[in-house]
Amino acid sequence: MSIAYGDYNLSKKTNLKDFLNRKKKRFQVFENAACTSIEDIKFQWSKFSNEPSLKQYAKLSRSLFNSSTWLAKSAFRLVRPFEPTYSDKVNFLRSEQSQYILSRVREKKSISYKRATYNEIFKTIFYDFEISHQDSTYKKISHVPKIESSVLLVSGILNEIFTTPAFERGAKYIKDTYDINFDYCPTSGIKDTAENSLMIKKHIEKLLQNNSPVWFFSFSKGGVDTLHFLKEHGQDFREHICGLSTVASPILGSERVNHKVLQLINKIHAFEKSSLYKVLDNHFDVFFKDFQKSLSSEFQESWFQENFSFLPRNMFYTALALESNWYESHIWMVLTKLFFQSQSINDGIVDAERALYPDYFQGINLGILKGHHLIGTRSSDYVQEALIEAHIVFLNYLGLLR
Repeated sequence: MSIAYGDYNLSKKTNLKDFLNRKKKRFQVFENAACTSIEDIKFQWSKFSNEPSLKQYAKLSRSLFNSSTWLAKSAFRLVRPFEPTYSDKVNFLRSEQSQYILSRVREKKSISYKRATYNEIFKTIFYDFEISHQDSTYKKISHVPKIESSVLLVSGILNEIFTTPAFERGAKYIKDTYDINFDYCPTSGIKDTAENSLMIKKHIEKLLQNNSPVWFFSFSKGGVDTLHFLKEHGQDFREHICGLSTVASPILGSERVNHKVLQLINKIHAFEKSSLYKVLDNHFDVFFKDFQKSLSSEFQESWFQENFSFLPRNMFYTALALESNWYESHIWMVLTKLFFQSQSINDGIVDAERALYPDYFQGINLGILKGHHLIGTRSSDYVQEALIEAHIVFLNYLGLLR
């Protein structure tokens, strides 16, 4: 079997020049973080100066905190040794199997399921892009095609505390590099699925004037909100939506919501008939009871089993799960792993098995990749760009993405 691409792309990288090239790539990331952060702070300072208010002060403070975090993490990467997984992934791509997969995908030739699963194909494509972003000398085999569809980002829980929607940094790169449009849906990180599905419906109605197919790229609870939207309103927009890709979404609910500590806190609902409870509940959702219900494994697993047949079938559904060890996670994810301990593979928030489609549903499971639950933030060192690129190439290879 010929693996000509390998001779072109994968020479061993052991000398100082190759090391410096990888460092150069990290410095470019730092420069981008610095430039973007400065512009963001300037913009928020200008708004605060022209309209001093508590709301604008909060936005300025958030911008300062998130930008400083991004800069600090980017600076740390400049001096941090390269992860051992880098060489493991290069060796993985150098294998005959990976070269076969990449060449077949690029040439749009079929791959027998006996030769490689969808999980293996997607992971190989992702690694090909990931290494190309980490090493400027690495020439990837995969090629991102031009697509008509625009990417619609749907974020998850409490995304409001971050400066940008989940995966916007990666989507912006896709726009600048390949001229693939993107937008984000202004859902709420603390609202239940019913309210957010209506927000998605209203936003889709505004997008119809663009006359381009919509591809949902939904993260965390955003995937659950999108599924509820598709069940309730999907048939009305079936000609305008080509598919849904979820990342770390608790499709079958989250066991974290059923944790004994939250159950103890939720005993406050025993006083729901009291005057004080009613006064508070009229103004806001006390302890987010509807929000918690929409994520509960007891509710969501039953909901999916009862409603999957009502989801539009003229579009694709893919799901990707994440896993991380506590020492590989963001500090917040380290705390959640300690607080909400689980025996299952998880990313700090969602158990991987619950982020994939069950066997009775004909969705495409892309497997489990390394990554904690906050990989979608702007300051994350995760290669978001590669993740979206890999989705586009994989879906295009299957003839699913318009």
